[in-house]
Amino acid sequence: MARPFQAPDPRDRSVNEPTQVISSAQVLGLYNQENPTTKKERVVDSVKDWYEDRVKSVGWKDAQFHGNQCVLTAKITLG
Repeated sequence: MARPFQAPDPRDRSVNEPTQVISSAQVLGLYNQENPTTKKERVVDSVKDWYEDRVKSVGWKDAQFHGNQCVLTAKITLG
């Protein structure tokens, strides 16, 4: 059995690398895992909106889609 998809953790980021690129396969994997009755095969606007809300709920500062990939930005505090 495959490992379940998880939303990336913004605490894994650093000052030198505050962003993380998420592939369309990862976006769809998490969406389909958490929405089994409305599975999608492509990253459409409804999936993008859902994913942005989902990652912001776990602490990401920003989520921007570029094509089908998503660039997540963590809020980094120094000190």
